[in-house]
Amino acid sequence: MRAHYLLAIALLTGALLVMSAGSGAAQSQAGGGSLPGDASGGAALIFHKPDNPPIHSGRGSSVRPAGGGRISGRAKSRATAAAQDRIIAKGNAARSAPNPRYSEAEQQYKLAAQQDPNEARAHAGLGNVYLDQGRYNEAAEAYSKALKVKAEYLPAYQPLAYSLASLKRYPEATETLKQALQYDPNNAEIYNNLGFAYVHSGRYVDAIAACRQAITLLGQTGQAYKQELQNRNEVLSNAYKNLGNAYNGLQQYNDAADALKQAAEIEPNNAAAHFNLGLALYNGGRYSEAIEAYKDVIRLRPELAGAHFNLGLTYIAINDKEGARHEYEILKPLNASMAAQLRGLIK
Repeated sequence: MRAHYLLAIALLTGALLVMSAGSGAAQSQAGGGSLPGDASGGAALIFHKPDNPPIHSGRGSSVRPAGGGRISGRAKSRATAAAQDRIIAKGNAARSAPNPRYSEAEQQYKLAAQQDPNEARAHAGLGNVYLDQGRYNEAAEAYSKALKVKAEYLPAYQPLAYSLASLKRYPEATETLKQALQYDPNNAEIYNNLGFAYVHSGRYVDAIAACRQAITLLGQTGQAYKQELQNRNEVLSNAYKNLGNAYNGLQQYNDAADALKQAAEIEPNNAAAHFNLGLALYNGGRYSEAIEAYKDVIRLRPELAGAHFNLGLTYIAINDKEGARHEYEILKPLNASMAAQLRGLIK
């Protein structure tokens, strides 16, 4: 399976705290205290690491006319194209080296773009170099240039959407993915990513429609699965997680739980799926089921402090002080701050 990027964010709205890396805000819960989300992730925008721009092999070959005459305009054009291919090939080789030579790759792609500003491959190659290094603003600018000169250049769409989402420019990411569907209308991965972007834009109804389309394309209606670049279960699980997050945004917690249960069944060893399920069940007041979901998380990731904290708070919600104290004792060596918060809530 090809390497791929994940932009993973646990997003469960309503009464829940969203806790991504570096976040410390909290909101009150019916059971007392605050319930954190999993900083390691939940639903995700996924796509594969962009391939290098293609080289049009053979396109640049030309033969000098017999008799030593001048090269025709067509032959000259082919020679120019061959030279452009060689520059892009050098950029590709530098990017794909065991120890990538990004400065060299950037220089080569820039040279190709200077020689032909309408060369979408050069702009996309430059975007790949920036994306690999987490330079998302520059990546977004490069991919946008590629699509400006060639709107049907499909390889630039998902990396552009990923770059925009990494910058939290979700409305722009949404529009980018909608444009991609014009050229690849049956791609479940794009629909999943569109659902993710809609959720983060607060467009929950649209997110539900996009996620359900992803699920349909992934074979839940008996259709053959044809997306050869995708890991089916990974995309399907994320589609259900995004669907659950969309229902949470609408405070339809039972529907959210149903979707997240599907995600957990598809990937039973995915702790984030069980964690998000616990959040949805807690939001819906289904505390006994939430306890079981958090126990599944702890079985998979016994040192995840957030899971012990949330389990302790869920025990408090059903007035099980002994269970909450047990989680407090486990939490003390894992996260002293969370342990102190939980201890203060046990009356």
